[in-house]
Amino acid sequence: MLINSLKLISFRNFKTAQLEFPDGINVFSGENGSGKTNLLEAIFVLLLGRSQRGAPDKLLLREGDEYYRIEALLTADNKKYSAAIAYQIGGRKRIQIEKVTSKTSELFERHSVVSSAPEDIAILSGSPSYRRDFINLYLSQASPRYIADLTDYQKALTQKNAYFKQENNSADTPYDDLLAEYGASVMLARYNFLEAIKITAASAYKKISKGMDFITTYNPSVVLPDSEISLENIKRNFSDKLKRYAQRERIVQIALVGPHRDEIDFSIGEFPARAYGSQGELRTATVALKMGVFEYLKSIRNDMPILLLDEIFAELDESRKELLVETFGQFGQVFLTSASGLPESLSDNSKRFEIEGGKIINE
Repeated sequence: MLINSLKLISFRNFKTAQLEFPDGINVFSGENGSGKTNLLEAIFVLLLGRSQRGAPDKLLLREGDEYYRIEALLTADNKKYSAAIAYQIGGRKRIQIEKVTSKTSELFERHSVVSSAPEDIAILSGSPSYRRDFINLYLSQASPRYIADLTDYQKALTQKNAYFKQENNSADTPYDDLLAEYGASVMLARYNFLEAIKITAASAYKKISKGMDFITTYNPSVVLPDSEISLENIKRNFSDKLKRYAQRERIVQIALVGPHRDEIDFSIGEFPARAYGSQGELRTATVALKMGVFEYLKSIRNDMPILLLDEIFAELDESRKELLVETFGQFGQVFLTSASGLPESLSDNSKRFEIEGGKIINE
């Protein structure tokens, strides 16, 4: 998949902007605050209908404006097509593919994109919700079934928590069967996803860090079966734990069992990443993790995802920068930002866009 051109209107600090991109590496250069990251965000919003930074649409508007619009010409399977997304204050977000109104789910079906940014350190060092959001975002690009199961699970979870607030909450909750059914599917998908990406992530980290181990471990709310990890076995363990926790849940009036309480453990060398990892190690680990996601999506979708890299060279020494650059050849179209100088090996093999104050001043 390729993005051939991009047009912005009133997005973040851009009044208007129009860019054309080649295949390969595209670099947005400029000082901090110039708008480099906003361009990456615009690409992500266009492809998946949401910000990779979790920003609501009203914050994506240029100050003082009432709407934004992003348009692009893309190529997939050797066919070109147009896509656009727009939002107006007080209205709903509108998505169009080939000028036909479309749903967000259609964006996930058509597009795949992987983003790596400084704030991704929170995946390793922040609260468990960051790690669950990470899984949900990228697994949803690989599996429409996962999106459906996760949506149904969250609906049942909301209903169960509301049920606990009612006066008759001394009775058995009527939602546990649904939670076990959808939750088991979510957990099995998460297990398979993490099993698939952890090997590539570990290999990438070892290469960039010159030999250190990076270990990813799924630590679900419901213990996985000791024998065969199948949907039925997970569902049985899920139901058993729901029964054991039934009284405790009624006392605290909130659901305590299920994938909404899943955790992922990351280790660098022999130590937990969140407690012992340096800033450089955490940055390297998050980039390696996204490389694992990239390979997973490429394999599942049989196509190259778009890769967005925001200041990935920050806090890396020169040798790690060069080792990281060596991996770029295995990717398709790459968009990256840099406020400082690029590694020499990258400067000669990329298209440069100079950004200043929300304007493209040179390309």
